[in-house]
Amino acid sequence: MLPAADYFAINSPPEVFAKLGMQVQDLPVLSQLVSENLAGRPGGAVSLAVGMADIFSKIGGLRHLMGYWYHFAIMFEALFILTLIDAGTRVGRYLMQEIGGAVYKPLKDHNWWPGIILTSGIFTLAWGYLLYGGSISTIWPLFGVNNQLLGSMALAIGTTMLIRMGKARYAWTTFIPMVFLTVTTITAGYQNIVINYLPKHNYLLASISAIMLIMVILIIADSVRTWVKLLSQKEQDTHTKRLEKAPTA
Repeated sequence: MLPAADYFAINSPPEVFAKLGMQVQDLPVLSQLVSENLAGRPGGAVSLAVGMADIFSKIGGLRHLMGYWYHFAIMFEALFILTLIDAGTRVGRYLMQEIGGAVYKPLKDHNWWPGIILTSGIFTLAWGYLLYGGSISTIWPLFGVNNQLLGSMALAIGTTMLIRMGKARYAWTTFIPMVFLTVTTITAGYQNIVINYLPKHNYLLASISAIMLIMVILIIADSVRTWVKLLSQKEQDTHTKRLEKAPTA
């Protein structure tokens, strides 16, 4: 949605943008509409919010609400990050309690306060260490890969459900996006490991990335096995029904 020069002006420090030799187009007007100086605001959050606000403001008669849409998008991004961290920590705690419960049975009780505090603390320190050892730019590619792999898993589950429901003819609507997303994300994850993490000796993030890629590949492979089994069973049932309806001699 944003002209290239405006995008780089937002996502680059002013001294860096000056070296690009580019002239901004709509940025002064956009800054006036949102009542903020948008230049030199790198990180992606501002440019995303401006782009979203520009889309919404082009709905008939809503141009004067550009500032509202911009700040709404900023709030949405902040809440998305906070709720994601909260949900991720909560799910991680549940997993730690389930695994730890095999060693110490009270941990499996999700209402046992000592277990809640202990596992929450361990998991929070774990992801906090990733930030302490680098910056948000260090783990952001890892988050991106994880997020898209989760999408691949969701599409694989959707494909399985369509086949189970006897609607295999519609399975392409989830299967094709799943293939595209899986291939693209695994390729990006591999490049992230080889180009970004290993040369910088960031073996922890490289290991986490590799584990995620392997787990998703196994899940997709198991999904394919399930699809073949379901389709074979369906074909066998159809053949059996035909035999039952066939006239006897």
